[in-house]
Amino acid sequence: MNKARKIKEQIELLDLHLAAAEEYVARNENIRGTASWLQLGDWKGKSGHPLWMKNHMIPSTLRSRAEKVRTLEKLATKAREKQLTERRRNGAHA
Repeated sequence: MNKARKIKEQIELLDLHLAAAEEYVARNENIRGTASWLQLGDWKGKSGHPLWMKNHMIPSTLRSRAEKVRTLEKLATKAREKQLTERRRNGAHA
């Protein structure tokens, strides 16, 4: 379940970024990020243009989070199916 733990941590991190972005958009300020051309801080919800946050960053992050949740559900389903197969194979139902 190492994969599941990593995905849960990523979802928690995305939730933090989304919360920060929502607060940032509510303030409606345009804070300049670092001088980097990549502007990676913008994806953490701490700087950038509020419209960019509202129209691009937040929806993209929500899609990413939904994909991770689906992956987590698939892992859980696969684990349950594997457990059921093992029980059948070992004759636990008899």
